[in-house]
Amino acid sequence: MNYILAIILSIIILFIWLKIFSRFKILDKPGNDLKNTRKPVPTMLGIFVYIWFFAIVFILFPSYFSNNLLLWLLAWSLPIIILETLEEMSYIGKIKFKIHPIIRLLIHILWWILAVYIWWIWIDQELLIWAWKWIMPQRIFVIFFVIWSIICINAVNRFDGIYAQASWVSTIWFLTIFLLIKVVVFTSYTVFKGDSLEILTITQNLAFILFAISLVSTFIEYKPLGLLRDIGIMFFGFSIAYLSVAGWAKIWTLLVALSLVIFDAIRVWFYRIFVMKKSPLKWDYTHLHHRLLGLWWTRWEARASVWIRSFIMMVLMLLQWTNRLNKVIIFAIMALLFFGINYYVFIIKKLTCWLKLNK
Repeated sequence: MNYILAIILSIIILFIWLKIFSRFKILDKPGNDLKNTRKPVPTMLGIFVYIWFFAIVFILFPSYFSNNLLLWLLAWSLPIIILETLEEMSYIGKIKFKIHPIIRLLIHILWWILAVYIWWIWIDQELLIWAWKWIMPQRIFVIFFVIWSIICINAVNRFDGIYAQASWVSTIWFLTIFLLIKVVVFTSYTVFKGDSLEILTITQNLAFILFAISLVSTFIEYKPLGLLRDIGIMFFGFSIAYLSVAGWAKIWTLLVALSLVIFDAIRVWFYRIFVMKKSPLKWDYTHLHHRLLGLWWTRWEARASVWIRSFIMMVLMLLQWTNRLNKVIIFAIMALLFFGINYYVFIIKKLTCWLKLNK
């Protein structure tokens, strides 16, 4: 029943916030490259996504606010909301100063490191590799968590070049976490140590609420009726990283389910550094969806290819149940196919990977 209420509340509250943002004219600036010619729509709805998420949790699971798992997510993601709100306000002309991408990244990293040492300094993180268990030292865990967070945030956020694409990717990822715990973990294991059962239950429910929010956001952004912008998409990305670690979800499953997004982020970073000789943080038209559009795919075709593949990979991973070897093999095959095809098509054949701004 709570799951149905989560979806209903997501729809109701979203349209209320769309009206509020329209009333105060918090609107985007339509561009002329990847954005269709249209009237401005409510933007910066990511602020609302952040508030929306915790409001629904409070309505459905008020006891969670006495659990550090939720409070950590609330605190750790706050700098993302603040910094990206300032960035978006600068973009739409509400403020005059702009934060450099490197400064934003450094603030994120420093805050996450500080947060880990404040809240998790006494918690041992167990890493399971097949039958071998390793208790990860605190310093190693800090490095791992920061890198994993950056990967998830950038992988999702950089797929935001076509409306509803990043929000759909987030939808699949949250659904993967939810189904992984509910269908695989709770079915395969009957004994849980300490408070692990409580943590997994909370993670499962938080993942479903975020799934409902990102799913509704996908339909809102499709036309678009409104835009989340980086505020909401980066919050989704960080929440994925956080829940997959805090809830002890199987990261291999998440990696393979969203391998297309992660591979594309890795390829773009290396392409910018070693081929284009520029900062990997500098935005351009080299992501997969840009390349597909450059090959005369329609926006619908580019978007559908990502949606369908992500869904198929999620189902394939869940069917592997607890077989880690199969997941590693599939991940390796997907990597070879993705990088191999990209190398052949765009490096050897030298097909275009750019979009003209006036197209």
